[in-house]
Amino acid sequence: MSVNFVSMGTQDIGHFSLVCKNVDIFVSLEERLYEKFQEYKKYDAYYLVNTRRIKRFLTLEQNNIQDNDIINIYFIED
Repeated sequence: MSVNFVSMGTQDIGHFSLVCKNVDIFVSLEERLYEKFQEYKKYDAYYLVNTRRIKRFLTLEQNNIQDNDIINIYFIED
């Protein structure tokens, strides 16, 4: 399956797609995202899919994330 990350409030991450499996833990996708966009490691973030907040340590299936879903990233700046 594939999921698409889109940053909200900033246009830096626009439809960044990651190939994954439904049994992958979400935090592993987050790590792959930050390999590409290292400058965001210094910010806290939360993620929404279809207006539901994603639990980082659950699988994609447990978070009810489907193929081609768009995951919105919200960065929290201090």
